[in-house]
Amino acid sequence: MQKDILEQLKEYSRQNYVPMHMPGAKRNAAMFYMDNPYELDITEIDGFDNLHHARGILKDAAVRSARLFGADETLFLVNGSSAGILSAVCGATKKRDTVIVARNCHRSVYNAIYLNELNPVYIYPEYARYSYGEATDSREADYFAGISPEQVEAALDAHPDASAVILTSPTYEGIVSDIRGIVSAAHRYGAVLIADEAHGAHFCFSSKFPESAVSCGADAVVQSIHKTLPSLTQTALLHLNGNLIDRERIRRYWDMYQTTSPSYILLAGIDRCMTILEQQGKELFGQYLNRLERLRAQLAALKNIRLAEVDDISKIVLVADSATRLYDIMNEKYHIQLEMAAPGYVIAMTSIGDTDDYYKRFADALFELDREWGSAKDSAGSFVRLENVSIQMNPYDAMNKTAETVQLEKAAGRTAGAAVCIYPPGVPVVNAGEMITPGMLSRISKALCCGLDVIGLETLEGDTERKVGIICLK
Repeated sequence: MQKDILEQLKEYSRQNYVPMHMPGAKRNAAMFYMDNPYELDITEIDGFDNLHHARGILKDAAVRSARLFGADETLFLVNGSSAGILSAVCGATKKRDTVIVARNCHRSVYNAIYLNELNPVYIYPEYARYSYGEATDSREADYFAGISPEQVEAALDAHPDASAVILTSPTYEGIVSDIRGIVSAAHRYGAVLIADEAHGAHFCFSSKFPESAVSCGADAVVQSIHKTLPSLTQTALLHLNGNLIDRERIRRYWDMYQTTSPSYILLAGIDRCMTILEQQGKELFGQYLNRLERLRAQLAALKNIRLAEVDDISKIVLVADSATRLYDIMNEKYHIQLEMAAPGYVIAMTSIGDTDDYYKRFADALFELDREWGSAKDSAGSFVRLENVSIQMNPYDAMNKTAETVQLEKAAGRTAGAAVCIYPPGVPVVNAGEMITPGMLSRISKALCCGLDVIGLETLEGDTERKVGIICLK
């Protein structure tokens, strides 16, 4: 008989894996314990308020959260940060508005662009580049860096009617943009700034982290507290600031994108996270940062696997040849589960939920592998770079036209009928309404060769074999 998911979870928990990945509680029951969830599982009953019309304990909890993070108003999200992105973007814009969008935004931003039929104007991030391998055979990997205020200013100067600027900061790899400068540029043109800070919920709890977009004046900031703080998967916060953004309209969209039967286990997880931060945050973050800085100092001595310098020191970005192989070996041989792998680098996530044992096993495994890693080669290389896309039509219009599935190798020059994303982090290689280029197809093929998840492709049944296809407009 096939095991159900709960049994598989229990079995996995007994295998002593080191969780160098989200969620931030890190399965640390000694620090963050919740009783049997079945005993606590309710929805809106007497005495427990209503998420969609909060006047009691849920309202009080949201007010406390806003105070902790320094926001004017905070909304709880039980459908993840994606629901917050949809609410903020749809609430801050009108149908067919022009919006300035960082091209490395998460797919939820592109879903919001579709839902409100928006016209995106893309700005492209810079790139961080790191060498790895021995000096005699050095190779390079690159990944997304930040968006500059000058880029935003130039885009708004060309499109002064744009209603919003939307960007991701920090990136998956822990790189932040100059949010203060971008806020200033956006507000000069009357545009609001929506910051996807899903990976930066921990920022405001230590000066050793970058400054949060909340304190930098962003109008809407979405944070996945489950990613880097001790909360349950799927829990997040939407912070609203100032009067330039239409808060009432955002609340209406937030009401639409939240389930009408929210799990009180998730709501309790958010509020318990706030209690931990309020009562123990200073002590826990002090211990965590001491432990983390020692770990980073150790890893800086690696020779063939290199520790990259990033803005958010909680992210351990390791650049290496055969990075996807490194990811697999760490998992299979050492029982260390990393957050993600891409050709050229892997990411490990840390949090206050980590233990000394986690870091010892992690470092010991890396140093053991580092001694033999100089001979490893990966022909796939890095593929992070995005091309300047050619937008043929509005994404909404494209997704509502007649389409067909075209074999991947024959799709160059066609207009995409749907988005294709490499996951994680879920940044579209091509979006609906954009021209498909040979470079895009090369990135998709490399991702498939490396065994990465590619979302948005179709399967074509041929005479002798199954082939990969991409949705194109007829």
